[in-house]
Amino acid sequence: MAAPDLLDPKSATHNTKPRLSFSTKPITLTSPEDSEVVATVMKRKTVTAIFLLVVLYLVMGATVFRSLEQPHESAQRLAILSQKLEFLSRHSCVNQSQLEELVRQVVSAIRSGVNPGGTLTNHSSLWDLSSAFFFAGTVITTIGFGNISPHTEGGRIFCIIYALLGIPLFGFLLAGVGDQLGTIFGKGITRVEKMFVHWDISQTKIRVISTLLFVLFGCLLFVALPAAIFKHIEGWSALESLYFVVITLTTIGFGDFVAGGSEIEYLDYYKPVVWFWILVGLAYFAAILSMIGDWLRVISKRTKEEVGEIRAHAAEWTANVSAEFKETRRRVSVEIYDKFQRAASIKRKLSSELGFGPAPELTVAKRTVSINFNDERDKNERDAGLQGLMTPLVRNGGLFMNGLDPERGDIIIEHL
Repeated sequence: MAAPDLLDPKSATHNTKPRLSFSTKPITLTSPEDSEVVATVMKRKTVTAIFLLVVLYLVMGATVFRSLEQPHESAQRLAILSQKLEFLSRHSCVNQSQLEELVRQVVSAIRSGVNPGGTLTNHSSLWDLSSAFFFAGTVITTIGFGNISPHTEGGRIFCIIYALLGIPLFGFLLAGVGDQLGTIFGKGITRVEKMFVHWDISQTKIRVISTLLFVLFGCLLFVALPAAIFKHIEGWSALESLYFVVITLTTIGFGDFVAGGSEIEYLDYYKPVVWFWILVGLAYFAAILSMIGDWLRVISKRTKEEVGEIRAHAAEWTANVSAEFKETRRRVSVEIYDKFQRAASIKRKLSSELGFGPAPELTVAKRTVSINFNDERDKNERDAGLQGLMTPLVRNGGLFMNGLDPERGDIIIEHL
């Protein structure tokens, strides 16, 4: 049975075999319809903000590098100028044009990767098999130290074709090595977590400790140990060795320090071994950068969730306040309407007892009702009037109900 093609979504959906990688996150294969829903596109404002942040970071870096390196550059320029003048003063047989021509030849040789110092008999070739193998490795890894480069037309044409074919091939190899390293380190992290489980430590602390141990062990294996080896073999300082390791494994590759570029005798397998170290180290550094990216995405996601929760709480509070205000207004309206209906009922009852004709129905448009809601005594007197208490009734252009005086403003019913 043939293995399913990972690039074919139809066959990939039936491949349920888990894959381990540095991210230690399970890979879920979804249908194209689900992937359209899950996939998110970064907003334009977010891209603009990140772009401005990167530009600000570049400006800051440019300012720091200029302040650190420009004085050294000026000092070197003055030093070489003074040496040229001193050489011309000591050797009168050499004029300035001849000296400048010699300097141009030296610079051209250095750019070609040839060391102009010493004699030609003790120099090894930069294009022997091991050196050419190392150069080919720097091409497909996109490091490109720049200490050597093709200078013939045939070499440059072949380098273009070789890079276009080799870079994707190396990408597949790097992904495979990364998966294998992820499997190895994943098993190691699992064992470490099992050791900490027996202690009274939270799961979050266990995960942080195991991740830090993974990072420290990787730095020791792929950074510190190679730096010590390069320091011993190349004769560099500790800072220069560490500088070369980091610049190489991040694929920057300035070329000012290159393993195997010194004027010493190297073993034939030295540069191929260095390239294999670059391969494994690139996989490790890619895992570290991916881990940092995952942390930043998690932090960004948590920030968005917190902002969403704050907005949800604010909307809920606003809705509650609005609902409470509407309920209070409805309750007050009902109370006013009930009291108004009670006053109308009292008037109709009194009118029927006194033998008056039926008064027109009280409506809000024809009556003005003013009620004192705070005086409990008025309520008692009104209840007493309904029970038929013997209080004299007087009709003198108005209606004085049982013990209720309109002058006090208890209940006033006026015809508009």
